[in-house]
Amino acid sequence: MFAIYVDSVSSVPYSSERSTAHSRLLQSIDNGSASTAGIRATTHSAGLVNNETYPSVDANGPRSEVTTLQELEAIKTVATAQAKAIASETLNFLADRGFTLKDFAVWNWILSSRTAVDAALRLELVRKTPCETTAGLDPVPLFVYQRLLLRNDMSAEALSIFIRQIWQLLSPKNQQNSHSRNAEQNEMQKKIIPIGLDAFTTMIVRLLRHTRKVWPAAITNIAKLWVTHARDNGRNNSRLSFHYNRILQIIALPSNESPYQSLHHRQHAYFIVYRRMLESSSRFTINREGYRAFTQIQLAHRKTESEREWARLKGPTWPPWKADRTGMDADIGADSGVSRATTVLRHATAWGYGPKVWERGAGILAGIDTDQSPTIQTRSTVVPGSSSSLPRGSISSLPPGHTLGLDHVSKKLQPEAAAIWTARVKATRTLQEAWVCFLACKDQGITMGSQLYEAMIEKVIYNDKRRPAAPNDADPESTPEQLDMPGDGKEVADSSASHNQAISTREPLPTINSLLEKMISHGVRPNDRLVRLVLTHTRSYEEGVQVLEVSRLCGSVRTLLLRWQERPWDQAAISDAKALLKTLPDWLFAAYIDFLCRFAERATVPDSESVYIQERLRHAFRLVLTRLPLYRPPWNSLLRLLSRHGSRVVVNKRSQLQQEVVKFERACRLLDSTDSLNLDMDFTGFSYLCAIVSNANAKVKACAKQRVEVVKTRFAQLVRPSTHVHGGLNTVARLSDYCCSDSRGIDSASRGNVGPAPLPRLFRTPHPAHLHVYIRCLGHHDDCDGLVELMQWLAVFADEVIVEAKELANGRTMFGRCLTALRAFGCNESIQSTEEQTQRYECALESLREVMDIREDRWVRWPTDVEVERYFHSP
Repeated sequence: MFAIYVDSVSSVPYSSERSTAHSRLLQSIDNGSASTAGIRATTHSAGLVNNETYPSVDANGPRSEVTTLQELEAIKTVATAQAKAIASETLNFLADRGFTLKDFAVWNWILSSRTAVDAALRLELVRKTPCETTAGLDPVPLFVYQRLLLRNDMSAEALSIFIRQIWQLLSPKNQQNSHSRNAEQNEMQKKIIPIGLDAFTTMIVRLLRHTRKVWPAAITNIAKLWVTHARDNGRNNSRLSFHYNRILQIIALPSNESPYQSLHHRQHAYFIVYRRMLESSSRFTINREGYRAFTQIQLAHRKTESEREWARLKGPTWPPWKADRTGMDADIGADSGVSRATTVLRHATAWGYGPKVWERGAGILAGIDTDQSPTIQTRSTVVPGSSSSLPRGSISSLPPGHTLGLDHVSKKLQPEAAAIWTARVKATRTLQEAWVCFLACKDQGITMGSQLYEAMIEKVIYNDKRRPAAPNDADPESTPEQLDMPGDGKEVADSSASHNQAISTREPLPTINSLLEKMISHGVRPNDRLVRLVLTHTRSYEEGVQVLEVSRLCGSVRTLLLRWQERPWDQAAISDAKALLKTLPDWLFAAYIDFLCRFAERATVPDSESVYIQERLRHAFRLVLTRLPLYRPPWNSLLRLLSRHGSRVVVNKRSQLQQEVVKFERACRLLDSTDSLNLDMDFTGFSYLCAIVSNANAKVKACAKQRVEVVKTRFAQLVRPSTHVHGGLNTVARLSDYCCSDSRGIDSASRGNVGPAPLPRLFRTPHPAHLHVYIRCLGHHDDCDGLVELMQWLAVFADEVIVEAKELANGRTMFGRCLTALRAFGCNESIQSTEEQTQRYECALESLREVMDIREDRWVRWPTDVEVERYFHSP
């Protein structure tokens, strides 16, 4: 009975109630009657509007519940009073394992927490209280940790608490030594917390999954946790080796947000595990999955200097054979251009792991085709052919130079052959080269699936986005390593070859519509990823509707997304819509909301279309507030729509002044909605909020200071250190609170040095572009104190910001622009400030300069007077 009851406890006991913030926001959208008399960031109750109902929620409660010792004692008291009503077998089950009914009530109290932060704080409180178990053991068994890690609402601050608690759970101090326990207690310890290899691996896998979603920088700490405590009591080295390779495979998976910027964290974690495998006395071997993980990490890296030099030598023909520019280039052999990913693949082959479809696709992206002809080394986080939908089997028996024609490839291996041709389409420079590969696949008679069409359509999209290079486009301070080359990104190069080198095709270059028509004629329907690609990048509303019409989505979902005018929006419709929207992946739902918002941004439309444009906006808000996704991009799309200067979110004749104030009010209500969902803001949404505040304050000076305070509070919450775990967004955060410790910003006693690897100091690190937006927002509103606090914070956490900036192609330029902006606003005499504020500003600026000057890498250069003067005249 006890075990059944524990399994029935929901891992995410999320309340069905929702905040009236959603109702109020939808009310203002429906009737266009948002008040412009003042600025309201809080929410109130709302009723029915235009005979339509919306989800109603109670957001008056705090974001995080109050967890006190008195509450814990009350839980134990109630459990004692109810002991008589519990079956004797349940009490015996607990007693045999050293626990009482009080312990069971405490576990239930932890697992039934409303949010992950509440659960983490309760867990921490329970572990700090005196132990009352009959054997004097840890009051929280392992299965409670496992259940908590199944939650879908995990945040970075909750994850930090769980990581610290798990380190303490596994520490030798927690595992009482045999001298302080008798034989009976030692036997009971084995029953209570048998942290076997499988259970420990499951815990690590769940921790890694959460770090990829909410805190990629913490992955190195998880890797340290694994290598410190992973062991197999049965001395089964092959079993432990299998788990090591499984961890390597999961570490290599890209993070949900900024997968390229967080790559250095994943590589560091990989080397921690890999080094442990090499140094261990046990004979661990890296299997195929381990080699694939390392190859995947190398494919996502930028080109090294030798790889860039080899890429410059590739000629304009296809395949891009080497073309010597000078006589010295003749001494550069093919081995000089072997990429790191190719080296790993060759090493795997030497150890007996023959190439299968994944290795062949990765090799093509790494710069060498299956017939050893060159391709374009392409940076990628996903290798074609890695999908589990491919049939089992291998094409490794085919000779390396085989073209995978229809006569020699069985029907069973057709999807694998299409995956290799998908990699060939990706590893091209121009649209013409990609189209040649696409037609060659067609000539081979290979069945082309949705993945191949997706690669071709992506080339068409980025070819349409290419703009002519202007003479002043290149940054004069850019080094050769910073300049983009073919394969560094998704951009498609221009085909500027001479006539004798031009690539000719028998069919004209495709468009998105022509490729979609070709797909349908061949019986191939777009998969969800292709639908997302078109919705995210299309320039035509009709094109997006077309791809949704022919997609694999069920008819009910298509009707909900495309024909919202044909159905009423009553309570029954909301329930049906919520169930249908839950069937969509988060990323596909976000792409559709982004699609609606982009085509609702058009401010200059005929009056006859204004109502229809407004309907799209209203539909986007309605869908988001119906589904209430625990995924940030849909909310960011709405914020971006509100941040667009000059856009009209209200159809009736209102001045631009009123429009900007209304947009700020709705932005605040959106933030209230995400707060009620315990969904933290990210820096993308923060940048849009800065733009909304700047637009509103440019039109309305009244209440400008209050608007800027909203921005400052949000920034302080975003950049809070990992040791500052507070009670939620209701707690007012100040940036100065994080800069009052020692020179490293955090007291060494509270830094959270758990195990051999300290946790990262920040939950989120802003990119230089986000900092620049924030600096301009503060500077344009004469907030001298805010700029001083920002410089003090930047002086403390400069290392983290610079590390993130180094991962960006233009990171050095953007970070230099931030420093230039700080100097420029300090020299701007139009900023209203007192003499004391001016002195504080100059002191903070000088301290920041000292921090930059003492850096050994000299990566940052302090801006000159000429650059400051130039910045004044920039838009």
